[in-house]
Amino acid sequence: MVCRKPFTQREVQIIHRMKHLLKLPITHIAKATDRNKCSVYKALKMKKVLMQRGRPKALTPKDVRHLVAVLKGMVKKAKACYEITLAMLVKRARVQVCERTVREALKKKNIKFRKMRSKPILTNDDKKARLAFARKYKDKTCAWWVRTVHLHIDLKNFAAYTHAKARAYAAQREVRGAYRSLGQGLDEGYVLAPKELKYNPGPKSIRIAAGVGNGRVLLWTEMKGRWNGQAAADFYKGPMLQVLKRTWPRRRSFLVLEDNDPSGFKSRKGVAAKLQAKVQILEIPKRSPDLNICDYALWKQVTRTMRKQERRWPTSRRETRAQYVARLARAARGLKKSFVVKAIGDMKRRCQRLYNSKGGHFEEGGRRS
Repeated sequence: MVCRKPFTQREVQIIHRMKHLLKLPITHIAKATDRNKCSVYKALKMKKVLMQRGRPKALTPKDVRHLVAVLKGMVKKAKACYEITLAMLVKRARVQVCERTVREALKKKNIKFRKMRSKPILTNDDKKARLAFARKYKDKTCAWWVRTVHLHIDLKNFAAYTHAKARAYAAQREVRGAYRSLGQGLDEGYVLAPKELKYNPGPKSIRIAAGVGNGRVLLWTEMKGRWNGQAAADFYKGPMLQVLKRTWPRRRSFLVLEDNDPSGFKSRKGVAAKLQAKVQILEIPKRSPDLNICDYALWKQVTRTMRKQERRWPTSRRETRAQYVARLARAARGLKKSFVVKAIGDMKRRCQRLYNSKGGHFEEGGRRS
């Protein structure tokens, strides 16, 4: 069948290459391109550069590059204090097109209106400190992080969800979304409580001090009472030192990674207790939860384990606070060694990405969003 569809520039280029580079006969070229031989002969007589069909585009590639540059400058100047709309972009860039045209041009560049990311606000001093940390440790291997750093410690407050209503609220906080059609957004099963909503499940929250090392969760203890310098000193000389000596009985000094906690870890009593216990500190920079395994892996995995256990529980089941604390400890200590070793070794990749970002924020996961 004769195809009367006009040639595109790409088709003419392909036919010229098949004839002059691959030396294919006209019959084979016609069969490969789904054209007859007369059309192939006409294409070979055409020039390789054809005039573009249709009306001229409202935005040239140069105009689109200008729009992208202006947009980046406006977002940087706004500092996340107000939204940059398409109307503002059109006015600033001084392009004589409508907002829809600008939206479609940006969409082809994969630039869309997306939700803001939540990260700690870094000052210039924070970025310099993070860059210095990355420059020092970016060449350390995964095995070095697993074997040399004896313990990665941190604290977290866990809410105690001991009854059905509290467990349902906790489970909703972990749901990202659902497949649905238009108009179903307010139906039952598609609505959940906002994460910003303050909810009191009843029992007092649980302050946990955790320590990860040697491929396991070595330390998981509840810190009762107020957290201050004296509590930190008791923690260093008590549970933490006992775990270190039990795991490495022949060592006289230990290397522990911790964050900048001024009320406990950095307090005068806490520093004195570390010297007495012969504990050396590998201190991560301020506002850097992406460099502590407890923040970027442990807490989330323990929460997932707890919610998975509660998924099939009957609504009549209740727990005491002590039972919830014990189950929380079992969930943490039951984590697989392969998961913990991989999470600790991920510090190598994180330090390299931190160095590439020059101390700023970096993508922690595998994909950009």
